[in-house]
Amino acid sequence: RHSRDTADMGRDYYRELGVAKDAKDADIKKAYRKAAVQWHPDKWAGRSESEQKTAEKRFKEVAEAYDVLSDPDKRAVFDRYGEEGLKAGGPPPPASDGDTHHFGGFGQGGSSFAHGGGGGGAGYEFRGDPADIFAQFFSGGFKRQNSFGETPFDGHGGLEEMLAGMGGGGGGRPKARRCHLPEREHNLPCTLEELYRGKLKKMKVTRKSLTPGRPTEKILELPIRPGFKAGTRITFSGEGDEYAVPPPGAPPCAQDIVFIIREAKHERFHREGSDLHYRIKISLSDALCGFTHDIKMLDEQERVKRLNMRTPVSNVTTKVLAGEGMPKSKEPGKKGDLIISFEVAFPTRELTDTQKAAVRSALPMG
Repeated sequence: RHSRDTADMGRDYYRELGVAKDAKDADIKKAYRKAAVQWHPDKWAGRSESEQKTAEKRFKEVAEAYDVLSDPDKRAVFDRYGEEGLKAGGPPPPASDGDTHHFGGFGQGGSSFAHGGGGGGAGYEFRGDPADIFAQFFSGGFKRQNSFGETPFDGHGGLEEMLAGMGGGGGGRPKARRCHLPEREHNLPCTLEELYRGKLKKMKVTRKSLTPGRPTEKILELPIRPGFKAGTRITFSGEGDEYAVPPPGAPPCAQDIVFIIREAKHERFHREGSDLHYRIKISLSDALCGFTHDIKMLDEQERVKRLNMRTPVSNVTTKVLAGEGMPKSKEPGKKGDLIISFEVAFPTRELTDTQKAAVRSALPMG
């Protein structure tokens, strides 16, 4: 009598796995296999930071969905009370039938909860490591101690080989494991023009290799997208030095290589986020009488913005040209602003009496 539509009670684990509510265990396993391979972080290495975060989020979501739907007890509670009731430890209020059902030790997730009639028990909480669930699924229960984000294919030749077996592409050569090794970091100097226009850089890396057939030199392609900022990290998983790690006979572990963008100082522009700052040095006479100034922009094809100032400016005057700043890497087609300021050169020597009289006669008395 407490049953409600799970679609109105939070997440729908069936929809997340792409299966019907009456799906058999085999269907759930097949759906999880497909979704987990699609969203495994290794498959998204080298993509944009936003895409990598999305993949990581989806990988965790499908792991939780599988953790619930592959367990008959948890699935039964979810079917009756939805995510809300599952995680609250009981049916939504005002349920009270005096029955108490205790569930514990559920599968790969290592989760547990007490389900009481009043909803006062400890609800379900997904505490599993998505990579552990993935590894156990594909290795028949092999238990790893590694954490999320590593390659969980010990004894299976790596993600590339498994994808190849599923028609997903990739080579057949086994790929080294990635473990808790320090990242190998390299600075990647970029000019402001490169960060404005975008550029594909190629970097040759030399590395130690223990895996047969793995080259000791490799050319890595680094996609510098328009709008990337200083400090942006571009990661190549498992492309660094390989090291032998326990247990004996296990495949070697490979470092991740991380390139960190360093922005070179520019002679004309100063960058702050997505905005560009440009400073014009002018004489006092130009500040008072007006002037014209051409600003050479950062585009690959020469483009000039002409500034026509007719009103007086001072050292605190700013002019904003909307949409003429740096591209926004996460918002294609949008740019920040160009903010122009002025540095007025005042006379350093005392004016003559004639000059003072001319200035006073020309300017209104305040």
